[in-house]
Amino acid sequence: MNFYKNIKRGGILLALSVAVLPGASVAQQYYDPGLLQKTVDRKPVDYQAPGVRMGSFMLKPGAELAYENNHNIYYSTDKGISDSIIHIRPWANLASDWGRHSIEINAFADIARYNDFDTEDYEDLVLTLDGRVDVMHKSNFNYKASYMQLHEDRSSPDDVNGVAPTEFTYSGAEAGYSHTFNRVTLDLNYRIIDTDYHNNKDADGNILDNQDRDRTRDSITLRGDYDLSPQRTVFASIQGNQVDYDQKFDNEGFARSSDGYTARAGIGWNLTGVISGDAYLQYMDQDYDDVRLGSISGLGIGGSFDWTPTKLTNFNFRFANSPQETTRGFTSGYNSKLYSARLQHELRRNLLANVRFSYTDNDYESNGVDPIALTDTGVIRAGFGMSYLFNRNVSLSGGFIYEDQDANAKEFEYSNTRWFLTLGLEL
Repeated sequence: MNFYKNIKRGGILLALSVAVLPGASVAQQYYDPGLLQKTVDRKPVDYQAPGVRMGSFMLKPGAELAYENNHNIYYSTDKGISDSIIHIRPWANLASDWGRHSIEINAFADIARYNDFDTEDYEDLVLTLDGRVDVMHKSNFNYKASYMQLHEDRSSPDDVNGVAPTEFTYSGAEAGYSHTFNRVTLDLNYRIIDTDYHNNKDADGNILDNQDRDRTRDSITLRGDYDLSPQRTVFASIQGNQVDYDQKFDNEGFARSSDGYTARAGIGWNLTGVISGDAYLQYMDQDYDDVRLGSISGLGIGGSFDWTPTKLTNFNFRFANSPQETTRGFTSGYNSKLYSARLQHELRRNLLANVRFSYTDNDYESNGVDPIALTDTGVIRAGFGMSYLFNRNVSLSGGFIYEDQDANAKEFEYSNTRWFLTLGLEL
């Protein structure tokens, strides 16, 4: 893991050097499984809840009560088992309203209760803290912490098929420093993430061991931006990472710890009120301790943009690829490529329609020993929805999502449809 150690050592030296200079600000990234995405996105200004003033803070609480009908709750290949589910989703956002510095706290829960198959019930919880300290002009220090108590979807190839969904916790912290010199901005960011899976049980009461999946990932990123104009920026970054599994060998005897790096170069743009985003080219490489596990490497593209062609219409698009962990036998990991798009349009001021589509291509790195090893999956998700805003505080939404996964191994193929009806309350 020499490459990562060199990147880390160099990053720490740069941090010490930049800390004595007037300046700092870091691009903040954190794990978001989609739980923080509210059903109604981009409300018109006159239908946005005002929140509650608490001194120099603004509190914005809310909750959703949702009904879901899922026709294939186990994501099985053959005829699926359907069930109806009730979701209770309370959430709150507390943000500072200061002239200098900032702090923001988010809390979200998704409590799901199945009508017939109560073994599938779950309670997901997400807590995040996000802050910035303005050291001086064009210089700031950023920090973030998060704790998530989640469940693993039945559609995951790593699911151990326990009597209940596998629970896991995801906790992380990061800190960064940024400084702008005229048109040049330098960022340094360190991040550490710990993933801890709980054991499960099969139908006979036997323990399904998940401890070999527990791991810690830390990374350090150096990034430089150059402003070509107020609307355009070119950038380049290098990130080194190290993944350490709690157990040196997994339950099948593989040493899955790894280290790697990702190098990026691209351009960003921001035409206020019309279009903003970025696009980049990257090269990544992830090498594993076990010589039987092949490395994941190659070129890729990424980026996102947000386009508002009219005051009534918004379109956003994202594409990305990154190495992901797995503990499937004879497979080191997989390269996941995501392409997603979402369109929202105001049919009336208080009647919103949206259409969503995404495609995920997962290429698994297998050593070829297992003839039925999972080598690739392709997941299509498409959906549409409508939201009626009664006023600033109350909304009613309905929607439909179709999902289909193809794979080289038939046992991992499935299709699924889900219907939703959601009542939203917000202060």
